[in-house]
Amino acid sequence: MLSEVIARVELLIGEQTLSGGILTFLFIVVIAHFVLTRFTVHSRFWNSQAWTGVREEWFPKMRAKVRTIGNIRQMLSDGYEGFSKQNKAFALPVIAEKPWLVLPHSCIPELLAKSDSEIDMKIIHEEQLMHEYTTGSLGRHVVDVPIQYDILLRQVNRKLPLLISAFNEELDKSFCHYWGTDTSYSEVNLSETCEKIVTQALNRIFAGKEICRDEGFLEHSRLYSEGVGRNAIMVRMLPPLLRPLLAPFITYSNRKHRDICLRVCLPVIRERVQHTAAKRADAEHKWEPPLDVLQWIIEESFARNDPKELDPRMITQRLLALNFVAIDTTHMSMAHTILDLYRSPNSDDFLVGLREECERVLQANGGQWTKSGLDDLVCVDSTIRESMRYSDLGYISLTRMVVDPKGTQFNANGTNSSSPLSVPPGIRICVPAHAIHRDAALYPSPYEFQAFRFSKAREKYRGTQTELSEPKVSIVTTTDKFLPFGHGRHACPGRFFAAQQMKLMLAYLVQNYDVEKLSTKIQNKIMVGTTKPDASLKIKVKRRKV
Repeated sequence: MLSEVIARVELLIGEQTLSGGILTFLFIVVIAHFVLTRFTVHSRFWNSQAWTGVREEWFPKMRAKVRTIGNIRQMLSDGYEGFSKQNKAFALPVIAEKPWLVLPHSCIPELLAKSDSEIDMKIIHEEQLMHEYTTGSLGRHVVDVPIQYDILLRQVNRKLPLLISAFNEELDKSFCHYWGTDTSYSEVNLSETCEKIVTQALNRIFAGKEICRDEGFLEHSRLYSEGVGRNAIMVRMLPPLLRPLLAPFITYSNRKHRDICLRVCLPVIRERVQHTAAKRADAEHKWEPPLDVLQWIIEESFARNDPKELDPRMITQRLLALNFVAIDTTHMSMAHTILDLYRSPNSDDFLVGLREECERVLQANGGQWTKSGLDDLVCVDSTIRESMRYSDLGYISLTRMVVDPKGTQFNANGTNSSSPLSVPPGIRICVPAHAIHRDAALYPSPYEFQAFRFSKAREKYRGTQTELSEPKVSIVTTTDKFLPFGHGRHACPGRFFAAQQMKLMLAYLVQNYDVEKLSTKIQNKIMVGTTKPDASLKIKVKRRKV
């Protein structure tokens, strides 16, 4: 029988093309692949799970994976309604990736209680970003020794009050540059200008005044960040054996943009390292250390007494790593907030409330933004938080991989089952964040953008004793039903910094600009579950006469 099959194949492709021995080998490989994929621990596990988005058709799972490119959010919502609400986990296919095991909302406390030795978050990030290919050895090191993120957590969050003035100065400069100062309406590209404003303003805090105003750095740090994410997807789609061969070609643009950023940053960093060394040797050295993350990275690198950490290329890579984690999410969140606010049927009422709050708080703080003043912007805060719920960037959250060799268990076998669901090692798990954010049982009128959804209670009791006892819900408050920043001990440590910057941006915008009302028909672009504003969308803006 086997010889007949080989003979027929040889007849079709030409006897001179492949020998019978090679065909026999290929046939055995196909059979072995079929057997292994059908009878391994993982395949048995996935075959036992309920799947969302898989239809009765030829090649059902393969075709379901293809549909996830534009329809994964609907597939997730269908699984949430069909399985999660019955306390049952389900499998979610994804194009060019392993499937996700989506746990029901009720399992979040269980998931968060498990140790990192049982389920791990870091391995998911490494798998998604392919650092060894997309950022090279320098990028791999700054992930393994994350000085920049430690500084963001320890230094930046603690010194936020000292950074507000510099950030606001750069915000004014970048808004005037990209949105103009004309009091007549003019068109700007929403996504593009938001990204450029955010990149310049945030890099005032990250890299300092000189670097943040260099057009080459701003442009190529932005392109570098975009390339890391995009090229990681392409590398993941390659068979593992081909990655070392083909990935260098795919990620060439990453290296090109990084090298341009290096040319801008190296002279500045070398000068700072020299001054810092002189200041450490002689406290009377006439030089005042700048107040920014770059300087704190240099000082921490000196403290570690490791020459590799003081390499200006390594320090530049840390700046690029900060840009990668901060710029994209912040600029898209702000663009979504602008879209949601100005296309809402109630936008006029929302703007009256936002402007009144900004003027009142600013006046109470002597006309200058302060940390306590920003904390009092409860309506501004609520508007951004509501946009992060309504136009959430991602579709899943609390992503982990089971790493315990014995596997783990969850109470996710259905409401009528008393036995737990056993999950083997190597399975990726998550919760359906997008569906949770749109659950009417958790959020009344979930498909309506209500800018002041989270500030109503605090506004009602403002200035009274009741306000002091009222639970304060803000952008940075993570819960089991608000998951843009994750939840639990691994919630995003940079959210405190990000929240203050976004509040300053929205406050500046509503005080200084009018935006022409947008059509309610404008839709976001969704690609494999990630929501982005339409890159071609233009809005009309003008400087307010104040």
